[in-house]
Amino acid sequence: MTDKEPPGHKGRDGSDTDRAVVVNTPPVTAEEWDVPSRRATVAEENPQYRSDSPIAIVVFTPDLDSEFQYYSGVAPLKLTRLERSDVDYYAFPQPRLRKVGSRGPIEVDINQIHPSPYHSRTFSISDNRQFIEDIIARGKPPKPPVVWANRNHTHTYTRAQSDSLTLLDGHKRVWASHVAGFDEIQILGMYLDDETATRVWANRHLDSYNRTETNCARNRLKNKWGESYRQFF
Repeated sequence: MTDKEPPGHKGRDGSDTDRAVVVNTPPVTAEEWDVPSRRATVAEENPQYRSDSPIAIVVFTPDLDSEFQYYSGVAPLKLTRLERSDVDYYAFPQPRLRKVGSRGPIEVDINQIHPSPYHSRTFSISDNRQFIEDIIARGKPPKPPVVWANRNHTHTYTRAQSDSLTLLDGHKRVWASHVAGFDEIQILGMYLDDETATRVWANRHLDSYNRTETNCARNRLKNKWGESYRQFF
């Protein structure tokens, strides 16, 4: 873990920027967070701020866009994931940061988005005609669907990795947008581990499923997780 580089930090695209995105706020203070490369704590590196200031973990914007292009700020990036990535992240006392904006939805090709493997509800045009017409009139769904961005596939020829996009919430919105003829849609991307992503999906669906849908989802969860599928109920 390192502290912020001097002003003039260059992103991977060569741009000069001091803009960064807060991706995590661990429950520790500046005096409790060590900076191994400096052999000091964040508090010692920032003596003008209170030593008991909470810290924020940031990634400079160009690097974040390069490694976590679908990150929308909906959920924190875990430090273990940051450690596995190629990006540098930095710890600041929160009072040192000045908010200049917020991370918002990301626009993607609608064909990139896949349904959750546990989703067991179907939709018909006749039952949702008004919903579809409202989306056409609005030009977008009522709110962006929540999507799990998971780095789990490598291109055969380039060996470059890319993120698969799996729906956690908003299957009907994406389906209706397909029917409406949209080529692109805004999403809220979350970088999670498989278990957490499954839990997010379960929390947003199982309570609203009827018995048939619940049984179908239960069987799909059991096929994937074995007897530990019960944790999602």
